[in-house]
Amino acid sequence: MPGFLVVGLVVAAALAAGARQAPTVTCRVEGDQDQRVYVLDRADDRWRLSFRSKGTGDRWVRLALPGAQPVTTDDEVRLSYRNANGGRQIDLVATPAQSSLDVWVDYGLDVNIEPDLDPRVDLMTTDGPLAGATCAVGGEP
Repeated sequence: MPGFLVVGLVVAAALAAGARQAPTVTCRVEGDQDQRVYVLDRADDRWRLSFRSKGTGDRWVRLALPGAQPVTTDDEVRLSYRNANGGRQIDLVATPAQSSLDVWVDYGLDVNIEPDLDPRVDLMTTDGPLAGATCAVGGEP
């Protein structure tokens, strides 16, 4: 019986090593007076966009992205996301050659489908593509 356990552990370790972990993307703007940081990552098997700024202090504002399907490689992530009611719209590109981020969130629309939504999600809105954004694959969640 112990031999089966060892073989099972070896197989499980090999499968885990072969599985590719979902990338994290961190976007910042150099010299941004609001010190905004956006992070796209995966938590609890769901994609989310997190946000922190001078106004939020050390507390992250989290926005779930149900059904999001970013296109990922080892060093690139692209996401074009719209939820069904239009209250969450995110366009993100993070490649070695290009960065762009455009976020529009409407708490008033989305609180109807997610009652526990943090009203600070409105702070995530970039009012069009965020000028000077640098988005990198990897970084802090």
